[in-house]
Amino acid sequence: MSKIEIINRALLKLGEPPVSSLNDVAFGRSYDMVYEDMKKLLLSSYPWRFAVGAKKLSKCEEMYGKKAMYRLPSDCLLLLKVFEARAPQISGTHFEVLTGYEVVNDCIVTDILDGVCVEYVREIDDDRLFPALFREALSAKIAAELSMRLKHSITFKQAFDNEFYNFIRQAELNNEISKDVEVLGDNSWVLVKRG
Repeated sequence: MSKIEIINRALLKLGEPPVSSLNDVAFGRSYDMVYEDMKKLLLSSYPWRFAVGAKKLSKCEEMYGKKAMYRLPSDCLLLLKVFEARAPQISGTHFEVLTGYEVVNDCIVTDILDGVCVEYVREIDDDRLFPALFREALSAKIAAELSMRLKHSITFKQAFDNEFYNFIRQAELNNEISKDVEVLGDNSWVLVKRG
């Protein structure tokens, strides 16, 4: 399903006519802006399995005092876990999760000098990769955001917010949203990139 189809799904919920192009309508730029904002919000608010990625980070040449810096991936919306990039523990299945790090200027800052890996929520540009529940949650969230502008109704907004949360609950039940994400330590930072 394309961006325009997802926006049209939201417009259908609102009882508004569909659009063939975001350039053809008076609110086209607003629809596009709301779409992009809600997509990033939805991706960065929940660890959707289709958007979770992992990557070994390269160490930056610059240091942060005596600590190493590792640049986060450019498509990182939400940092989930940081691992020491060395041989797995005796179990052979898990890397050691780090808690003693900071995020400064889009870099992981840590005492670890041998490299780190991250698990993170990636920005997804190809709308065709979205699973059905993500698309439906996104269209409900867009409808909620547009309801005040198009319908001037808090009742519509509340109804679409409820629909959105029902889709989120269903995605959690279907295991489309990861439940095995560890809570980051109190001294850690969760990174949400601003669009």
